Amino acid sequence: MENTFHLKVEDSFEKFRLDKWLSLQLPDISRSKIQKLIKQGCVLDFNDEVVADQNFLIQSGDEYTLVIKEENNNIQVMPENIPLDVLYEDDDIIVVNKPAGMVVHRGAGVNSGTLVNALLYHCNGKLSSIGAEVGRQGIVHRLDKDTSGAMMACKTDRAHLEMYKQFAKHEVKREYYAILWGMPNPLKGRIEKNIARNPKSRQEMKVVVDSGKPAITNYETLEVFSGAKFKPLSLVKCQLETGRTHQIRVHMASIGVPILGDSVYGNPSKHITQIENEDVRTLIKGISRQMLHSKNIEFLHPITNEKMKFSTDLPSDMQSVIDFFKGE
Repeated sequence: MENTFHLKVEDSFEKFRLDKWLSLQLPDISRSKIQKLIKQGCVLDFNDEVVADQNFLIQSGDEYTLVIKEENNNIQVMPENIPLDVLYEDDDIIVVNKPAGMVVHRGAGVNSGTLVNALLYHCNGKLSSIGAEVGRQGIVHRLDKDTSGAMMACKTDRAHLEMYKQFAKHEVKREYYAILWGMPNPLKGRIEKNIARNPKSRQEMKVVVDSGKPAITNYETLEVFSGAKFKPLSLVKCQLETGRTHQIRVHMASIGVPILGDSVYGNPSKHITQIENEDVRTLIKGISRQMLHSKNIEFLHPITNEKMKFSTDLPSDMQSVIDFFKGE
């Protein structure tokens, strides 16, 4: 059993410490208990990422979720022998090339086959304990299930807390490649549009004007694929200044060029009916996920302070689309 509280920061609590604010919002829970829950990883932010720093200064409009489990009823996540493409590993962190189709952590009916299950096996159980109470040990940021590419996790609590600070300050550089349905106009630009949860579905996000969280995506069109009887497709590079849930997918859809294959924000069935070229229609029908890949990630090592950068190749499904239009 668990109790879940969804809370939003009002203007009068701007710059309050996270633990103090939570204790004021939930007076029936002692401040020491609040601090313990924060350390255990039971507080999630707007992006459903664990916030484990009780001294974190909250901002007006921030949204948090507090999950309180019954005592001694921790979620048990079992190690599973699932192959991983490891890009780097040391005693404090691990960087992997996550495949499309793999969920990062348990939730919404998914209890196995996740990246956390695989990491627990690969690392012999040595993952950060932060987030363990909600089945997210080691996880300091996420990729969507059907987004592939570079992603890092933490083995120690110290590394986890230091990396959380880098992500919170938007100091981690992330570069994504996406194949879009259509051609952006202009070909290179900066999208600054707030993002909030869709009130009709908490699993979806949407662009909003006077609420939500600031979100900034810089994009550059690398190639445009066009031909007779089908709408152009584009390969774009996206660099994030913020890291909101579904940010690239929502932002690109908002300027009329959704990510190819995105069933939530892109309406792929409608796109297929617009294609007259039979070969192109067959190709597009075969796409089973959004064509989005985390190409590069760059950060400072949380312990040594060394600059770290990791790059990945495009996965075969995205490369096949590109090769098709290049005639290779």
